[in-house]
Amino acid sequence: MQIGFGGLWMVEPASTAVVGAMVWGKAFFNAWRPRKVGIYGAGLTGKTTLDRYMTTPGEMEEIPEDERTTHFKMIGRYVLPKPTRKRISWKGEKRVVFSSDIGGQERFWNLWIDDMVNRQVECIVYLFDDRAIKGGEEALQQIAGFKYLVDAIIHRQYRYRNFKSRWKGKNYAPNLIMLVANKADRFFDETAVMLWQQDRIGEHKIFDAFRDDLIRLQKAGIPTRRSFMATRIGWNVEDTMVSLLTS
Repeated sequence: MQIGFGGLWMVEPASTAVVGAMVWGKAFFNAWRPRKVGIYGAGLTGKTTLDRYMTTPGEMEEIPEDERTTHFKMIGRYVLPKPTRKRISWKGEKRVVFSSDIGGQERFWNLWIDDMVNRQVECIVYLFDDRAIKGGEEALQQIAGFKYLVDAIIHRQYRYRNFKSRWKGKNYAPNLIMLVANKADRFFDETAVMLWQQDRIGEHKIFDAFRDDLIRLQKAGIPTRRSFMATRIGWNVEDTMVSLLTS
C-alpha cells in the first residue's frame, strides 16, 4: 500500500514484505519446478556429451564412436529410455531438467517423437555441428533430422504408445525449439565473434540450411531460437540452457 505525504509517496513495510515474498516464491518455484526437455539431433552431434555435462559439469573427453547411444527392441519396437534429473545453475538462475539420451541414427528418429509426445516435452534442443556446412552425407543427415522433427510437429505425425499419450497428443506442441550449433570451437571464426558480440548469431551461415524449416515453425506459431555451444569443453552450455528455460 502507498501513502502520500505532500506529494511524496512511501511504500508501507507490509506491502514491501508481500512483494518480496512473492518474488522469492517465484524464484523458488522456478528453481525447483522440473522442466521436461527433449534433446535430439543426428548422430555424433553431442547429445550424449550434453546429457553427461548437465549431470556433471566439466571438460570432457571425446566419446568414442563405439560408445554411441543405442536402444534395444521389445515386441518389435525400440524401448524409450527413462529421463534423468539434472540441475543447471547460471548467474543466480537455477533450473531442474528432466531429459533423455536418445540416439541420433535415422532408425531412432521415431524415438524423438515418441519421447516428445509421451513426456509432453516443453522445450526442444536440436543439436547439429559444423559438418552441416561441409556437405556430404553427414550434412544431409543433420538437415534431414531437423526436417523430420519439424514435419512431425507441424503435421502432428505422432505415434502414441498408449491411450493417455494419444489423448495428450491431440493438442500437443512444444513451447520453444532451440536450434544449437554445437562444437563451436571448430567454427568460431572472426565472423562468428562479430555476430556473437552484436547478438546476431542467427545470421551465421551455419544456420542457412535450416532457415526454411525455422520459417515453417514460425508460421505454425512455434517460437524458435538459435545458439552456439561447445559441450565437450563446457562453453556456453549453462547460458544456453538457462536461456531456453527462462524464455
